Amino acid sequence: MSFPTSDDVWPFARDSAQPLLPPPRFAELRDEGLVEVKMYDGAPAVLATKYADIRDILMSDAVSSDGTLPNFPYVSDATRANRGERRTFDRLDPPIHDEHRAMLASNFTQKRIRELRPFVEEVVSNLLDEMEKANGSADFVTMFAQPIPAQIICRLLGLPLTDAPFFFDRIHIWTNDQGNPDDIVKATAELLEYFDQLIDERIGAEGSDIITGLVNKQLVPGHISRPQLLLTFHLLLIAGFDTTTNMIGLGTLLLLRNPDAWRELVETEDPELVPSAVEELLRFLSVAHSTHIRLARGPIPVGHQLIPAGAGILAPQGAGNHDPAQFPDPDTLDIHRDARGHLAFGAGVHQCLGQQLARLELNVVFSLLPKRFPDLQLDVPFDELPFRPNSMVYGVESMPVRW
Repeated sequence: MSFPTSDDVWPFARDSAQPLLPPPRFAELRDEGLVEVKMYDGAPAVLATKYADIRDILMSDAVSSDGTLPNFPYVSDATRANRGERRTFDRLDPPIHDEHRAMLASNFTQKRIRELRPFVEEVVSNLLDEMEKANGSADFVTMFAQPIPAQIICRLLGLPLTDAPFFFDRIHIWTNDQGNPDDIVKATAELLEYFDQLIDERIGAEGSDIITGLVNKQLVPGHISRPQLLLTFHLLLIAGFDTTTNMIGLGTLLLLRNPDAWRELVETEDPELVPSAVEELLRFLSVAHSTHIRLARGPIPVGHQLIPAGAGILAPQGAGNHDPAQFPDPDTLDIHRDARGHLAFGAGVHQCLGQQLARLELNVVFSLLPKRFPDLQLDVPFDELPFRPNSMVYGVESMPVRW
């Protein structure tokens, strides 16, 4: 490859003193343009760190998400185990990707998401009520950040909330990029077995939930195979549980680390401030920090450089979202910034299908939480918080708070 080469091995480490920021190595390499780095097994991959380059890559028709293709880059043996043969529609290329995505699209329209707002507000309000009963302190992750998306995705999929601990445990194993491959295979098999039994129960059943609808409108008529439908359920569960949980936890932590911004949300009567703050939190945190990995099916022009066919590609959203050419002073949280256009949900055909649902949940959380708990603060030193650097989705394991 005709790129500057680096001895760096992907993934890069974050600065332990600034764990809410992306790895500082992104900024150090940005002026180089595309750079060749190494994966864990020594395989080369092209790293992009500029916003414009990352967006061009993700938008290109010549880029593939199919992890079964030769030379597709992997972070570890664990990611080979959890993603190598997992051909959910996020790991498929058009036109098959588009066909499978279309089967789900009606569940995530803006109209459908708006209709969910009263339910989401009820879920968040009830959990805030429970926090008030907790005698002034709690683990924010387990008491608040986890239950919100759990209750919402269980409702949408038609799953019993009592099974949420089972889901959380398997998802936690599955998303660990440095985990034991055998454990990941076992966790995946257990989730797929769960959904396989559920399919039998839902055939011919009535219901407005997503699983019942897909079983009877797509599987039964033969529009999708049973193995592919199982993988679709697996993807929906993980995306619905894990990503928003981590955004709620880290988003709250970031605001508490920026008390002026927190106080603005406590006191604001401006209906536009919370949506603006949510977009800025999404940009700043970019929690899906290990997902934008691709392969070049054909040559891809990027700026003045050309990625050759067959090259592995790393297009980290956190690097693009902290490019000062696109977002001035990117390492400063500015809830008044116009952060629209960020890459937190990706770009191109694989842009996150559930992004409007995530936005709804975050908007409700940051509309209600600061006003109900204006004096919320950490109950442990910041540097004692256990972050999740090896997870597919960045987050914090626990976050003791008091008020």
